[in-house]
Amino acid sequence: MRAQRSALFLSLLLPSLPLIAAAQSKGAFLIRLGNDTAGVEQFEIGKTRADLMQATRAPRARMRHAVFTLGPGGQFAGVELTVTDPGMPGGKPLQATSAILAKDSISGETRADTSVRRFATAVPPGTEVPAGSMWLMFERLSLRRAQMKADSVRVPMYFLSSPDVFWVAVRRLGKDSVDIETSFDRYHARIDKDGRILALRPIRGTQQFSLDRLPSIDVNAYAAAFAAKEKADGAAGMFSPRDTARADGAGAHLWVDYGRPSKRGRVIFGGVVPWGEIWRTGANAATQFSTDKPIAFGATVVPAGKYTLWTLPTKEGWTLIINSETGQWGTEHKPEKDLFRIPMTASANSNVVEKFFIHIADEGGKGQFHFVWDTTVLAVDYAVQQ
Repeated sequence: MRAQRSALFLSLLLPSLPLIAAAQSKGAFLIRLGNDTAGVEQFEIGKTRADLMQATRAPRARMRHAVFTLGPGGQFAGVELTVTDPGMPGGKPLQATSAILAKDSISGETRADTSVRRFATAVPPGTEVPAGSMWLMFERLSLRRAQMKADSVRVPMYFLSSPDVFWVAVRRLGKDSVDIETSFDRYHARIDKDGRILALRPIRGTQQFSLDRLPSIDVNAYAAAFAAKEKADGAAGMFSPRDTARADGAGAHLWVDYGRPSKRGRVIFGGVVPWGEIWRTGANAATQFSTDKPIAFGATVVPAGKYTLWTLPTKEGWTLIINSETGQWGTEHKPEKDLFRIPMTASANSNVVEKFFIHIADEGGKGQFHFVWDTTVLAVDYAVQQ
């Protein structure tokens, strides 16, 4: 029902795109997270078909081969996607997914080992499906916008087996640049005269990846290298793994669950974390905080309960925000559910801290929360209330 409501809402907002001849493209993307290579893609877009070969290294080394069926104007019509482990001989698929877009629905199945999971969801006409690659979808939409000579193209977007329908938009910025935005993330891309993406950089959101276009790339060689490194060092895991900070004092148990992003050669505050915008205080899902006793942060007393922690960074100072909603994704901050705003003390760290961490220093029920990343240390005093 939720997906059907989303589909109906989007169908009212998004008229069908003009049916134009499909634009064609061929090339490769080198995908980075900061100074780390996250994956590579080789692709070719034709009039009725798009072919993708992809190698990624996190959370496990994987290869993906996707064949997209394209309808009028190069719009998504269906996909066949297989996922393999490049470290396993024989290349037997770990998972195979097929999906077909009808006028107002998408249906398909996913096979893994002996299990088969079928799905069917109502979606608006013209819905796009990333199916393993947001980047190839962005390329096709950028080509479509340029060919239509439109200022923008906005369409519904659906992740296979998701309960909801989202959206993606490509907007003209200048003669050789576009703004690309989804329900979650925003990028700026440099394009050629036909709309092909030459480079892409993150502006905000959860997926802080950058792209650089190459004429071609050896996907198999990268996949083999990713698999070899995994065999030697273990799986790369999530780029921003979850961790917890705990403290017990004066009969109270304090607990924080958060994602730990890494610097990876990037400018952090004023870059990855923009000034003047609410930050999730970590990565991925929102940072969770619980206490089983009331906690005083200066003059602000937070009752026992479970919350989410957010921060507002500015060049003039930092603010800790305690929000009543829990369990949400880190881009889903709702200001109307903010409960408390608490000033934080910022100081410089003499060493660069690569991976963000939170620490609770407790001495008998009082102490400090520390938030540390790059060369910045943020602190806020607390005391357990009896």
